[in-house]
Amino acid sequence: MDALIEESRELSYKNFGRGINFYYTSDFFPAVSVTSSSCALNCKHCGRRLIERLTPALTPKELVNLCVRFHRNGSTGVLLTGGCTPEGKVPLSPFLDAVRRIKDETGMLVIAHTGVINRREARDLKDSGLDGVCVDVVGSEETTKEIYGIELYPEDYRRTLKALQRAGVKNIAPHICVGLHHGRLFHEYSALDIISSIKPSNIVVIGLTNIIGTQMEDVRINAIDVVEVLCKARLRFPESFVSLGCARGKGDVRAEIDRLAVRAGVNSIAVPTPTAYMEAEKFGLGVREFHACCALLPEQLQ
Repeated sequence: MDALIEESRELSYKNFGRGINFYYTSDFFPAVSVTSSSCALNCKHCGRRLIERLTPALTPKELVNLCVRFHRNGSTGVLLTGGCTPEGKVPLSPFLDAVRRIKDETGMLVIAHTGVINRREARDLKDSGLDGVCVDVVGSEETTKEIYGIELYPEDYRRTLKALQRAGVKNIAPHICVGLHHGRLFHEYSALDIISSIKPSNIVVIGLTNIIGTQMEDVRINAIDVVEVLCKARLRFPESFVSLGCARGKGDVRAEIDRLAVRAGVNSIAVPTPTAYMEAEKFGLGVREFHACCALLPEQLQ
């Protein structure tokens, strides 16, 4: 593992320089659920808990008014997300005209979780002016069936990514959740294979977080597993950003993930722990801080 981390770090420094980006969201970049707490799925790792805590906007008018208020209060952008349909889609289509209005009236950055989509939906997303899309990629149909409770296949994710690329979406940020299959490595390397069907701008690696009240509340991830996937992503995609997302466990495991991720030369970390800062200082890295979602690239924020 030490050799893998060193190889990843040296490649990252070669292609991106000796720096790291730390991202913070909170009120600067709030998340909005277009379905409120409703979701057709009841995934074992989430149980709808993740969207219950988000600000709801159930109509396009509500979304515009909400974002105008956010903007007046100092927010620079917003993440659109929500529960899924039975097909694994986030129902964004009714809100895309509202996205255009938000962009025109406030200049805010807008990114979205999409779920699986088709070519027409990808074109509509592009035409709305979205600044980026986040796609959770699961590399095994066994995992989607076991954890999500629906049948989605690697080809469904591959088609989604290709549709977004063909549509001309500039910032495609596939997400891989390490440990999604009951805390162990299972689908992650197949997910990297799927992502290799396009040229991603930013690969975001996250880790299963044990959420109280879900069927997987007692499952814990291994920090080494998360960093191994980060390193493999760097070696597989030397010209793409590789980021550590905000979801990645709690407590000591989160700090250990941050420590190893900095050593591995990760480009960005969302909501870093103090350990991340200490490790960055130890390696003499230049630190830049952004008040945004880590799916966005630094060039979009300057």
